[in-house]
Amino acid sequence: MGYYETRFWLSDTWGANRRERQSGAYHPFIPDKLSETDHLLTPEASEAAAQAQADIQRLDLTTPHLTNTEPIARLILRAEAVASSKIEGLQISAGKLLEYEALDELGVSHHIDSTEAAVLGNISSMEESIDTLSMKPSFDIGDICSINKKLLEHTDLADYGGVIRTQQNWIGGNNVNPIGAPYVPPRPELVPDYIEDLAEFISTAQMPGIALAAIAHAQLETIHPFADGNGRTGRTLVQVILRRSGLAQNVVPPISLILATDKARYIDNLAAYRWDENAEEPRTRILCESDWIEYFARSCSLACKRAHDFNDTLESILLGWRERVHPRANSAADLLLPKLIGNPVISITSAARLCGRSTEAARNAIATLSKAGILYQNSKNRKNSLFVAREIVNAFTGYERRLASPAGDTAVALPSRPTPQRPRH
Repeated sequence: MGYYETRFWLSDTWGANRRERQSGAYHPFIPDKLSETDHLLTPEASEAAAQAQADIQRLDLTTPHLTNTEPIARLILRAEAVASSKIEGLQISAGKLLEYEALDELGVSHHIDSTEAAVLGNISSMEESIDTLSMKPSFDIGDICSINKKLLEHTDLADYGGVIRTQQNWIGGNNVNPIGAPYVPPRPELVPDYIEDLAEFISTAQMPGIALAAIAHAQLETIHPFADGNGRTGRTLVQVILRRSGLAQNVVPPISLILATDKARYIDNLAAYRWDENAEEPRTRILCESDWIEYFARSCSLACKRAHDFNDTLESILLGWRERVHPRANSAADLLLPKLIGNPVISITSAARLCGRSTEAARNAIATLSKAGILYQNSKNRKNSLFVAREIVNAFTGYERRLASPAGDTAVALPSRPTPQRPRH
């Protein structure tokens, strides 16, 4: 049964003021073990989970521009990988990321700063974890640790990646002691057993994928087993479970971006998940778990709606292009147009590959599309002949900004977390 225990923190007198130097009581949470608990859902939670599963499956099957275009899918994955408000990666523009990938394809070296390197590392780490762990027949503690290790390997805390903590941590309060902190996770000596239990639950639980992902995410955040990257590990774990459950085989639904948009609401619901048998107004464990699952599932459904809207935007852009250009059927320009949806930053070399035509035909197609105002030469990479479909890059930036708006519309409510700047053109 979940409860908060009382422990005593003995100060070593180090601290900048009296509050930091004080000794006193703190209260780590001791959650239930998942594999030792029955997981019964309320009708509301069951209904929300079923709807979310249907929404994700429909997104997976009916959004061709999201499922068949690797660079766009990679951008969505990038947004998901850096969704935490503490990570500055969301301030990197979609165009810059695509530009780097185009230069990599050409074999052209380019400078990236530490933040950009971390963003690119987060993307590849999340991709690798999803692809690798979704195919495993079983799931163990090493798999959870491997997610964290991959996510931290491009950071200053790489040495701590995948290492289960041996010290008490806490969330909020001051950086010196846990006294008065809003949340204190379980004591470090208990963490290995809790992680083992979580892995067993993921591997063996018989329940809908949405409910499984919701509980696993909440439990990992509750345990907070690593020195850093717990949030990113939890978000990656959600996508791994959705893939393992047969959902989201092609698309990464922007679930954590929805959760991060109203951070206070997310934290409040996560805190309510932690059932405390000694609370002044006790709620049953079933209600605590079900309310969290319902909130998580409805966030998933909203994420699917936002992704559908983005796919519709891409379709509208493609139709507008065809009305503008009227290319000859099966010409290089005709074949290249739909490829730009998923490859909005291209070179002559990549254009030839994408449309299956000669370099000369690709050059002529780019000239045709540039004349029509569909492609623009990248001013920073003129010598490498990179061209940008600005409408696609701007559409993705707008998509990210809308996901960060509590109202889903930046004209109604400004983004509530770091996002790329509004396009200037």
